[in-house]
Amino acid sequence: MENAAFASGAGIVQAYPGGTMRVLAVEEDPAYLTALTEMLQRHGYQVTAKASPEEGLRALQDNLEGFDLVMTVVRTQGPGIDGFEFLKHAAQRYPVILFSGVEPEETKMRGMLEGACAFLTKPLRDEEVRNVWQHVVARRRLNAASGADARGSDVVAVRQDETVARKRGLDDSGEGGSDGRTAKKNRLNSWSEEELHAAFVKAVEQLRGTEGN
Repeated sequence: MENAAFASGAGIVQAYPGGTMRVLAVEEDPAYLTALTEMLQRHGYQVTAKASPEEGLRALQDNLEGFDLVMTVVRTQGPGIDGFEFLKHAAQRYPVILFSGVEPEETKMRGMLEGACAFLTKPLRDEEVRNVWQHVVARRRLNAASGADARGSDVVAVRQDETVARKRGLDDSGEGGSDGRTAKKNRLNSWSEEELHAAFVKAVEQLRGTEGN
């Protein structure tokens, strides 16, 4: 169901495996926070609205499993942390969308480098708000892929260990090699110098005895 909704872009909010997508929206301007909340709800998102990044951080700490996405204003006038500081905490666990008024490219680049999945300019457009689900699904797929890669690495490591163990077992038992070279090598290593010399002399005498043939 998720793949079909993802391809069509319709009903993705309800099709998300965890149920309706839950958004934590943070904005100091009360009027804009209300407008953003209504816009998100209109597109089917479940919204928790907070009036500052400080309050948003407390909401995350109180309910770590309570959200799928964070949207926060960057610039703040009140006391406490700003959107960038909030980003450092939230991006470790959730996709975070930053938004602000007109900002220089350096500010936007800073947000992306510090972990934001998008940096939007106010006023936010209806289409942008409607499609924030894409960042949630992208994050979920990335996490799933990372888990698969880790499991694959574990399997390869186990198989390598098994191969090394089998090889060592063959070498120790003297059974390695179809022509018995390993066994012969082990026997030679166990001979003394006198025994090796005697075997060499005997082999030379045998060769001399066959020269006529």
